[in-house]
Amino acid sequence: MNWQPKNPDFRAFVERFFAAQPYLGLLGAELGRVEPGLAEYRVPLRAELTQQNGFLHGGVTGGVAEAVMGAAAATLVPASANLLGVSYTINLMSPVTGEALLARGQVIKPGRRLMICRADMFGLDAAGEERLCAIAQGTIAMVDGGQNAPTP
Repeated sequence: MNWQPKNPDFRAFVERFFAAQPYLGLLGAELGRVEPGLAEYRVPLRAELTQQNGFLHGGVTGGVAEAVMGAAAATLVPASANLLGVSYTINLMSPVTGEALLARGQVIKPGRRLMICRADMFGLDAAGEERLCAIAQGTIAMVDGGQNAPTP
């Protein structure tokens, strides 16, 4: 989609938004592509993030889905905004296996205060091939300022 950011320096804003979330650092997440209405996270798979069968835990998949939807929303908001996840649903379609989880978030419908977003979650193999493993849809709320807003 061809969304217009309200912040011309949206990439730097998303980088601060990403860095302000210690949870993503704990997971080893990396910020990838950032475009208006779109963001990508990559999480290298490691044993500490798996469940009993050796697959990436669904809670990690869901948490990263919600986070990447927030990052996609962050590309379209003013620099003074703070974003909070309001709700999301996720369908886990197959286990995430391979080298990494690739999370691709995109804005579907931007609103003044609420943004409808989706996340497609892929397992990446060593060759970088993507295999769709989960899809999520969520609502991200924009609030002005707040202690959790990334500082410019």
